[in-house]
This record gives sequence, C-alpha cells and structure tokens, in this order.
Amino acid sequence: MKGKFQYFLLTIFAVLKSEHTVDALRNTVAVVLPFMVFFYLGWPTTGIGIGIGALMICMTDLPGNRSDKFKAAWISVLVFTLVAVLTAWSTVVPLLMIVVVVLLTFLFTMGAVMGQRMAGIGLMAIVLATFTIGLKPADPLLYGNYIFWGGVWYSLISLAQISVFPYRSLHRAVGQAKRETAALLRLRSQGYNPEISLLGFNQRNMRLHLKLANHHELIRHLLLSDRKTIKQLDAKSAVFLEKSINLIDLYEQVSAVHYDYPYLRKQFENTGVLLLIQQSIELFADLLDKPNHQLFVAQFEELRMALSQKIVVLEENKSTLLKQILANIDEIYVLIIAIHQPNVNHQVNINTARYRDFLTLTPVQTKALKSHFSLNSPIFRFALRLSALCLVAMLLITWQTEEHYSYWLLLTMVIVSRPSYTQTMKRNAERIGGTAVGLLVGWFLSQYAAIPLQLAVSVLGLFGFFAFNRVAYSISALCITVAVILSLNVYDGNLWKLVSDRAVFTVIGVLLCFGATFVFPIWNAPRLSHLMTEVIKANLSYFQAVVRLRPHDLDTIHQTRLARKLSHQQLSALSEAIAAAAREPFHKKINWQRINRIQLLNYQFNVLIATFAGAQKQGRVYLQATAIAHIEMNLQQALAYIAQIDLEQPVTLPSWGEKPLQLLQLSEHLTEVVNA
Repeated sequence: MKGKFQYFLLTIFAVLKSEHTVDALRNTVAVVLPFMVFFYLGWPTTGIGIGIGALMICMTDLPGNRSDKFKAAWISVLVFTLVAVLTAWSTVVPLLMIVVVVLLTFLFTMGAVMGQRMAGIGLMAIVLATFTIGLKPADPLLYGNYIFWGGVWYSLISLAQISVFPYRSLHRAVGQAKRETAALLRLRSQGYNPEISLLGFNQRNMRLHLKLANHHELIRHLLLSDRKTIKQLDAKSAVFLEKSINLIDLYEQVSAVHYDYPYLRKQFENTGVLLLIQQSIELFADLLDKPNHQLFVAQFEELRMALSQKIVVLEENKSTLLKQILANIDEIYVLIIAIHQPNVNHQVNINTARYRDFLTLTPVQTKALKSHFSLNSPIFRFALRLSALCLVAMLLITWQTEEHYSYWLLLTMVIVSRPSYTQTMKRNAERIGGTAVGLLVGWFLSQYAAIPLQLAVSVLGLFGFFAFNRVAYSISALCITVAVILSLNVYDGNLWKLVSDRAVFTVIGVLLCFGATFVFPIWNAPRLSHLMTEVIKANLSYFQAVVRLRPHDLDTIHQTRLARKLSHQQLSALSEAIAAAAREPFHKKINWQRINRIQLLNYQFNVLIATFAGAQKQGRVYLQATAIAHIEMNLQQALAYIAQIDLEQPVTLPSWGEKPLQLLQLSEHLTEVVNA
C-alpha cells in the first residue's frame, strides 16, 4: 500500500512538472471561460453549449504538427455540429433517438480504421451524443450552433499555439526519447556489474527497448508527415531532422551495447574493465540528460584513456573484444555530442524524400475500408460490441428509468469500454477507484466549503482531469468526479441525488462493460502464432539488409534502417499482445514458458543484428556466404515450426529451445560472430 501511494505521488509530481500542465491549463481556460462570460451576461444556456463544444474538441487535440492540427480542427467542428443537431432532433421521439445513437456509435467506432486521430474524434462524437441526451435541448439548430462556435473557439486557440510554437510537440517527443534512451543506457550499464543479478534483465531491456521504438515512431510522424514543412525545410526543421536521425542512430548503438553479459563478465573478471565500461555508459546517460556539461566530458576522457590502457595489457583475444566495445562507446559519444549541437551540420545531405519512407501511413482506400467490415476485424467486432452496449443503455435510459442523470450510464460505457479484455478491466478498475474517492471528496467539500470555494475546486478538478487523462486515468476520474459533483451541486442542488446517481450508474456501466467483453470478444491469445511468425519474418529481412550493408553507402544504410523499424514494430506488437493475453480469462491454458522463450530469443537475435550492423558500418565483420546461408536456413525452419506449435500444450512437455533449435542456434551463431 505504501509503495502504491508513493507511486501515486510521484505520478502527480511528474505530470505537474511536464508539458501536460501547459496543455491542461490551455484546455481548462478554453472550457471555463465561455461558462464564466455567458453566465455573467445572463445566458447560461449559451455558456453551457459553447463550453461543451470546446470540451469535446479539446479532447481530440492529440500531439501533432500544423497539418495534423488543422485537419483535426475542421473535421471535429463539422462532425460535432452534425452529431449535436442530429441527436438533439432525435430526442423528441425515443425510438428514433435509440436508432440514431446506436448507428452513430457503430459508424464512429469504425472510424478507428483511419487511424488514432480519427478514432479519438469518433469517440468524442459518441460522448457528445451522450451529453446531448442528458441536456435534451429544445432547439436542435441553436444547440448545434453553440457546439459549432465552441469548437471554433478552441480550434482558434490550438491553431494559434501551434503557429507560435510549431515544433512544440516535436520538441516534447525528442525530449522524451532522450530521457528514455538515457534510462535504457543506465539499465544496460548494469549488465557489466557482476554484483547485479541478470535474472529478468533481458525482459526489462526488452520492455524499455520497445517503448523507445514507439517514441521514435511518434518523432518520425511529427517530423515527416507535414508535406509542406518537409518540402520547405527551414533551419529549425533541419535541426530537428538531424537530431532525430542522430537519436535513431544512437538507439541502434545503445542496442549494440548489449553483449553476452555472462560471457563478458567471465572474460573481464578481475581486470577492472567491467567497472570502467559501466561507468562510461552511466556517464553517457548523464550527458544525455544534462547537455554540454564539461565535467562529464572530462570524466569520459579519463575513462576512455583507462580503457585504452587496458587494451595494451590484456591478452590478445580479450584486447580485441575490448577494442570492439570501445569503438561502440566512441560511436555513442559522438552521437550524443551531435544531438546537443545547437545548429544543423550543413555538410550533411538530408534527403527528405528518403526519410519520408519511414512514415507509417494509415490506409484509407475503399478496398481497405471494406476489408474491415468482417468479424475477422477487431475494429468491426468492437464496433458491434459497443453498439450493443449503447442499445442496452438506451433502452434502460428511455423506458426503465426516469432519473435525470441516467445518461451517465451510457457515458460510463463509452468511456470505459475498450477493444481488449485487459484494457477494459484496467479502465474499469481505474474508473471505479477514481469515482469512489472523487465522490467522497466531493461530498465532503459540498458540505463544508463555501460556494466560491466549491466552484474554484471544480475548476481545479477539470484541470486535473485534463492533466492526468492520458497519463493516470484513475486520478483523472477522481478529478472529474469532484468537478462534476461540486459544479452541479452549485447549479442544480440535490447533492444526495448527484452522488447516488453517479455511484449507481458508474457501477452498472462497469459491470455491463465487463460482461460485454465476452460478446464479440477480441482475444489476443489466438493471434500470438501469427505475430510470432511476423516477428521472425521481420528479423529475417533485417538480417538480410544488414548483410548487404556497406560503410558509407547511403542506400544500404537506408534500407537497413527501414528493416530495423519494421522489426521493432513487429516486436512491439508481439510484446503488447503477450502482455494482454497473459491477463485474459483463459490465460492458464497457454504455455507461457514456450511463448516467453520465443519472444526473448527473437528480441536477443534482433539486438545481435543491431550489433552486427554496427560492425558492418565500420567494415569490421563480414559473414561468409556459408554462415549467412546457415542463419537464413535456421530462420526459415523456425518459421515452419512456429506454424505448427501448439501454444496450449502443457508446460511439462518439451519447451521451445529443446527441439527444434533453429532460433537458439542462429542466436548463438551470431553471438559468436559478433564477439569474435
């Protein structure tokens, strides 16, 4: 309990010190200001309508460049206005309202086919329909007009911000990637400390490694998806592009620090080398966090000199191995210094067309859309499930209850329900916990605090909701519950009704969402064999690209980077699916020992390929044709085996790595090549 409370406090402090605070402050002002102005003028209905419009659209404002923000703004304003008018018009006839809400839910949930941003817009469109049911506006066109101007009001603020600070999201993403890289360096440095156990070490490396890969994917999108900016590359864009390239190269070099740690510990036992390597890597992490610190630079020069002296006195095989590690360390140092350079290196020829190849584009062709209208599509299954939930909620709201706040039931379902069982259960727990604490806090303040203080705390609650919504949802749920209870208590009174309705409809909504996960279920376990096959295919492509890699050859370097990106994406998809499947109801039937072994071997092989790539770039290591053929043959055999294995086979049977040995053999073979 003490550890959870400390984590809770650390999360709060971390968010308040981050740029999420600036976003939360912007959103709070954009939502609260219309309320204050129009309530003061005596037009509360106008204030509520415009405030809701601003609230809806600010929740769709994801990190992005100018192009992303502009497209999202006009799409959101038009969609929300249409939804507001249509839903308000349908509230006159209960049956029509049910049909409209269920159809809107299905269509907007299917919008996830077009990417994360459209999924966010679709979700908030459904939430707006829910609010509209609760408000029951008398004039649909006037209500739609309020929502329109609320959306325009927030969009102007957001677009003004991105115009003044066009690289804000990119700057944040690059900073986050630097911090995660520093964390990965610190973790890797522990591998060189004989006193630290290696139990679970690879799993920790893998989680952080794949998390960092996702950060780089975001950087690529922010940097390269705006065609206008990338065509007219100004000085600042060029700086960010070069920093991003160096960060990705640094990511590869940090991966290459990963050697066979038991082997290294044995080779350099009682030589003092391991401590020097560990200190060097830890120093790099500090240097990445604190740029241009001359003390760090001086310390590195001392450590490098000490390592160079060790090369002279060690035996030949150990000396050769240390030379390779030192070359890797030098590469990391050069890249970190380059990352902190304030200006772009004009001698570097930045081919923006080449780097646009790294973008992961969302298919929106008609053929691609049609393919998702099938029970084989997780998006389609989730759309059916959420629509069924909305139908049940609408029937309860319309004919089974006369409660004023019954729309909270539908709102809870829409917000809590998620495609996978694991995500839904996590969201359920966070919603219940946050709501329970929020109700207690709201009840206490409404009893003992003056009205001005209640309003002030409700504004702070709204701020907390925005600040923690994407970071710690339980805290966000707590904050919005306090804000809702206090503001509605001041506006409408009847505190007991507010608290009881919030509690009852939240619990019912959570229970219905839990039950609905078994209706049109989306299980991750059946996907694992396919995902493992895709990982091996991606590793094979990455290995083949590295074999063709030549020093200073831009084409082969580019192809290697593309192959590396694909392999990291597949590893990340497999990792997420395994984590989700491990929490599903039937997880005990799965042979986790076998699955985790396959995942770990694929990850180790991927890291070894990165190490091999570093050697290829320097022209130090070339595999013989027979060795290449041997590794490729093992990968092909592993692919054939993956298609045949039974993931539900009991753990007592021979596990992966005993028979057959394809992945284990090629991993060991490449380890020998790299360490040779």
